[in-house]
Amino acid sequence: MSVLEEVLRVSKDPARSKGFHVLPEEFEPPLDVDQVDSILLYQLTENLELAPQPFAYLKECFERAQQQKRIARKSQQQDFGLLQEIDRLVIGYGLVLFQVEEFCQGEDNFLRYMSQIIAKTDDYTAFLSQLIQRAIQEDTLLELTENFLVTLKKYIDSLTLFNLNDSQVVSSVLTLFELFVSFKPVAALITKVSGFLAGYDVKPNQFEKVTLLGPILTLSPLNASVALQNYGDNLERTQQQTNMIHESLQTEHKMILDRLFFIMDKIIRGSNESRTDLLIYFAQIINKNHLRRGDHANANKLATNAFVTNIALLLIRFSQPFLDVSYKKIDKIDVNYFNNLNLFLDLSSETRMNSDFKEADEFYDKNKKNEDNKPNFISDCFFLAMAYLHYGIGGAILYEEKVTPQVKRMREEVGRIKRAAQSQDMFARFAAMQLPALEKSLQTMQSIKQALQGFFSHKTLQLEAFDFISGASTFLVRVIDPNHEFPFKQIHLPLIPDQVGVENVDNADFLRENAPVPFKYFPEFVIEGIINYTQHISKFVMSPMFGNPRLHSFIELATVILRCPELVSNPHLKGSLVQVLSVGAMPMRENTPGFMMDVFENNELVSGNLLYALLDFYVIVEKTGSSSQFYDKFNTRYSISILLEELYKIPDYRQKIIWQSRNNADFFVRFVARMLNDLTFLLDEGLSSLTEVHNIQREIESRVRGVAPTREETDKELQTKLASSERQAKSSCGLAEKSITLFNIFSKDIPAAFSTPEIVDRLAGMLDYNLASLVGPKCRELKVKDPRKYSFDAKSLLKSLCTVYINLSDQPEFISAVAKDGRSFSRELFDRSVHILGTKTGLASDEFCVKLQQFARDAQDQKIAEEEEDLEMVEAPDEFLDPLMFTIMKDPVILPTSKVTIDRSTIKAHLLSDSTDPFNRMPLKLEDVVPNDDLRHQIEMFKNKKRMDRG
Repeated sequence: MSVLEEVLRVSKDPARSKGFHVLPEEFEPPLDVDQVDSILLYQLTENLELAPQPFAYLKECFERAQQQKRIARKSQQQDFGLLQEIDRLVIGYGLVLFQVEEFCQGEDNFLRYMSQIIAKTDDYTAFLSQLIQRAIQEDTLLELTENFLVTLKKYIDSLTLFNLNDSQVVSSVLTLFELFVSFKPVAALITKVSGFLAGYDVKPNQFEKVTLLGPILTLSPLNASVALQNYGDNLERTQQQTNMIHESLQTEHKMILDRLFFIMDKIIRGSNESRTDLLIYFAQIINKNHLRRGDHANANKLATNAFVTNIALLLIRFSQPFLDVSYKKIDKIDVNYFNNLNLFLDLSSETRMNSDFKEADEFYDKNKKNEDNKPNFISDCFFLAMAYLHYGIGGAILYEEKVTPQVKRMREEVGRIKRAAQSQDMFARFAAMQLPALEKSLQTMQSIKQALQGFFSHKTLQLEAFDFISGASTFLVRVIDPNHEFPFKQIHLPLIPDQVGVENVDNADFLRENAPVPFKYFPEFVIEGIINYTQHISKFVMSPMFGNPRLHSFIELATVILRCPELVSNPHLKGSLVQVLSVGAMPMRENTPGFMMDVFENNELVSGNLLYALLDFYVIVEKTGSSSQFYDKFNTRYSISILLEELYKIPDYRQKIIWQSRNNADFFVRFVARMLNDLTFLLDEGLSSLTEVHNIQREIESRVRGVAPTREETDKELQTKLASSERQAKSSCGLAEKSITLFNIFSKDIPAAFSTPEIVDRLAGMLDYNLASLVGPKCRELKVKDPRKYSFDAKSLLKSLCTVYINLSDQPEFISAVAKDGRSFSRELFDRSVHILGTKTGLASDEFCVKLQQFARDAQDQKIAEEEEDLEMVEAPDEFLDPLMFTIMKDPVILPTSKVTIDRSTIKAHLLSDSTDPFNRMPLKLEDVVPNDDLRHQIEMFKNKKRMDRG
């Protein structure tokens, strides 16, 4: 048998037909090199036995030719030449088969070839490599690449499912992409293949379906069908079982991402044009998916989490080389990037850091770079990655936040229907018919939720993401730095001098005017993406923030933003930032400091600026600009309180707080006033809600016993009201607990700050009122079932309140203020408190009880003395009385616009929470009031005369 017959599997001898194709009569023996072309043409176009798999036949001929080449000796030059010719023709015809679909018999030939290739991809790689090389030589590479990859896309589309669950097909598809882009000429032109870029009218949710790379970029555990298949079989599995599924999918996802990165990297390196096209493709997707961070987004109309998070992780990986810890290439990221013409990113609807759209547009129009000065790849890649961090990964975070309560509600509904189905009620039986569909929905939602948890607990991937965030944080501080020299030279804060005596909450125009350029015009998402990610990832046991040597970079950015109120105008972003820092401050275990505490203490930039930033923001967050601003501030201040409590344990921070209270009194008093306002409201709200819980619980118990109702509400309405009051009680009591802790801490070391004229009366009134609520005649109304459920511990709260009394017991102004409180002060309340804390519970030491009793005696004595003096002052003329407090003024001042005379301490107290004239609501600053010296002299003369008369 000749080499030709062996390689082409043909023969003229019918006896040798097994495994061979018998040639017709026109092929005369002996078969030689001159007949190879004719034989192959016959085989491919006329041999019906070969019709189903001509491409496979050529591949096998190619393999046999290679094998024969290895066997052939150099002496067998004739055979070697024959094999070379067979090689040339087989590869040539292989190329023709993927260029002319009708060349062979049958329809959909390309698709048939592809299914054979996918089934045994490893067997085809050598042959396909030769086809690509021949196409390069013949200048038909685009035609081959177009036909092959478009057919591959059609094949994927023809599958019922294409995801991680079909590992063999997925691996084959990725292998083929890898093979093609491994040839640089292919990588250079792959973006010209039909369907690589999407048309302008492609919907946000269609990119992953209609574009060439879409299907492979959705290969992720976050794919809904993958999640359902892996997590949906058992909704009651243990956490350990769930973790095993997480680990398996994480390993597979990591391998997929490595392969996807290889493919994208080859395209990036293919040519300038392919690099640009790939970035345009990524930008097209994210520009149309901004609603992924919208509150009312319809997930079905947007790109999937699987698709955009994969792209985000790939862009993050591309960014690693210029954001490494050496920062040698950080200067390659353009701080004026958004001044470039023809940006990939669409910023038309993006909120800016601290400017409006008009200002930003005017700035960019005025400072546009010329057409020749195009951004480099590093800058494009970085800012695309920032957009994907916010809208891609950030959208997945928002999705998880929404799906969690949905799963809870579905579980409750399924349980309710199952219980109701046991009854004979017709409506219950009808509802039970809906149960299978509802359980299926629950199974899907629960699976997606667990897949998201698996994604965010994938430490390797999240470490890469946080590494990017660390580098991005350093870059953003570099942008903020007026000289753009950070981190090689330290940034000096504040950037603009603090406005002494002016609250930044009412200083928005000044701050916007003085915000640094170009940072003030940056899109808000470059900060928001970082904040949303860190806020979410800090909740995970495997959080990449724990023990991370680059954590300081993020904390430095947070400190700069909080310290300089002109940088970011959105208080909600700063509120979320504070929340992240508070998580890092909280002790991880007993006697184990929070994971950020080391940076708080030892990083120079942070330790020098964080405290002032927190105190200032505590005041600023009074007004958030939203309809819910009154309630928004409490959660933010709760986070700040956690931070201040933990920072106070560090000696350097403790000294800084004491220094501020003594040397920046106006600033610190505003902070104390806000604490007092909040604590007053929260305790009132919390205790009132507990009283309502107590009353409703008693009513429900009475009705169960058959007692006639004493309230108008139905049983169902009562349950609804109870749930509402319970939520309010838990929220308010929990927030109040943290506020009273701060009062305990600060009033001990800096009591003078709590005894200033503008604060002390309100503080005394608040303490007295709540003391009466806890131990007075109505204290029984606070008795509820399981008080811990509401973060309420009456005895602990009582001790905290009494601790403040003791801490301030050496302040005459405070003793006087308590004594003057005619509404709630009573010495008997202190006696009752001592009995509860000392005798009854043992919560307080003898020394504590003695001090509290002594304070009560001092306040009682002061009360008697002041009552006698007040009787003598009854005859004071009306013009001597403060128009708000109705007490004799000590330091009367005239308000500039309303011309009303009021005591200086009264208007100072008012201005701590409202920067307007209380009589006409016009803007007012304390420095604008005019002393009424004539009236002050008259009042002093009146008092002196009364004292002389008394003497």
